[in-house]
Amino acid sequence: MPRMLIKNANILSMDPAVGDFDDADILIEDDKILAVGPNIEAGDAEVVDGRGRIVTPGLVNAHIHTWEYQLRGIGADWVSSRDYHANMHKKLATHYEARDVYLGNLLGALNQLRNGTTTIVDWCHILRDAEMTDTAIDALEESGIRAVFARGTVKPPERPGEVPYHKKPFPREEIERLRKGRMASDDRLVTLAMAILGPDWGEYDVAAHDIRLAREFGLINSAHTYGRKGKRVVEDGYPRLAAEGLLGPDHNIGHGNCFDDTELKIVLDAGCTITATNLTEMLNYEQPAMLGRLVKHGAMPSLGTDCDPYFNSSMLAVTRHAFLHQRELDNRSLWHEGAWPAKTQHSTLTRDALHWATLGGAKAFGLDKKTGSITPGKQADLVMFDCRGMNIFPALPGGNAAHIVVMYAETSDIENVIVAGRFAKRNGQLNFDAARLARLHEELLASRLRMFEQGQFKSVPVERGPQPEHFVL
Repeated sequence: MPRMLIKNANILSMDPAVGDFDDADILIEDDKILAVGPNIEAGDAEVVDGRGRIVTPGLVNAHIHTWEYQLRGIGADWVSSRDYHANMHKKLATHYEARDVYLGNLLGALNQLRNGTTTIVDWCHILRDAEMTDTAIDALEESGIRAVFARGTVKPPERPGEVPYHKKPFPREEIERLRKGRMASDDRLVTLAMAILGPDWGEYDVAAHDIRLAREFGLINSAHTYGRKGKRVVEDGYPRLAAEGLLGPDHNIGHGNCFDDTELKIVLDAGCTITATNLTEMLNYEQPAMLGRLVKHGAMPSLGTDCDPYFNSSMLAVTRHAFLHQRELDNRSLWHEGAWPAKTQHSTLTRDALHWATLGGAKAFGLDKKTGSITPGKQADLVMFDCRGMNIFPALPGGNAAHIVVMYAETSDIENVIVAGRFAKRNGQLNFDAARLARLHEELLASRLRMFEQGQFKSVPVERGPQPEHFVL
């Protein structure tokens, strides 16, 4: 079996039992971490120089619509989710074909690897048929990323005589086909989950049916929450699901930031996990991202980038923002309580945000025995940050490594990305044929322009709304 030794690195293991090291080694054999610590001897191993580098677990992007990659740069000035659904699901998405999904998923996954993400939860809610599903999976597998493929369904415009999407149960035949076929094993690099409507976007019987279907096939299911009351399809959906025993650790909630305290307690008591997409929450929601509120309940947040049409789907950017956003909320709370400035250490640290971006995402989707920390026996999913460049230098000698990664590191500082013991990025370059990548970029651009033309899409004119008279803290 091939062996690799990362030598003399600063290591952030994110595992209290392993600890952190200023100068230590990581021994990898085949796809697994064999040992972590100082002065490891492995004479036959390939040696990778770790001096001047920080090694962390691979980042886990726990909520991304990878198929949207070719529609970047169009949505930041849209008005809330209203324009998103009008332009994405009811317009542009209706012109996607199987090849378009393949291109978005392949290049989107490669971009995640380039940015230091080794695991994604691909919340793929563009799929109309088996062909689109299979090409989406093909792309993930070809990229070399670790992925939870959350098979979802389309949300087209309602048409007379047709059953609207919110009344349609998840197609059983597709889950059965995948679970008894190529996605039967949970020990592969790309595994299966279900991206369901849930009670905020689908009728109650649909939500109950979909959760039962996921449980029948041993799958985690994940649902978006719209948030505020009065806009949900089923107003009391989550309390009803909890009362029927349909909520548990196998149910993941995307966003969740508009839950009131009673609703939040119900879903957390049931064991559900919540993934914050904090950049989207800041852009489009009236309530802050679900970070500190989860921590106060003893739960661990996970993080996701969500939508490429809004911003670059960089988990480094999301992690930095999650820390700053929660620190801001902490500061405001202290001020209102008359306890400013804080007399003790702040309640939110940079290490917390890195924890959410690694082990938090892994736990949310049942991958924490495989990835999320640098632990012997786990898969070798690692990121190496070169701290000798001007973004970071001279912060590393004597600096806090978690602070450095969260607050200084950029994509250009990511030297190596390793997934299951194999380099997906090495010496700053993706391990992917450059000529083929260039051809794929051309094809992706043609896909984008064709959808714009077919959908008669034009950027939404920017019209400034009323300026708030004051800011509510």
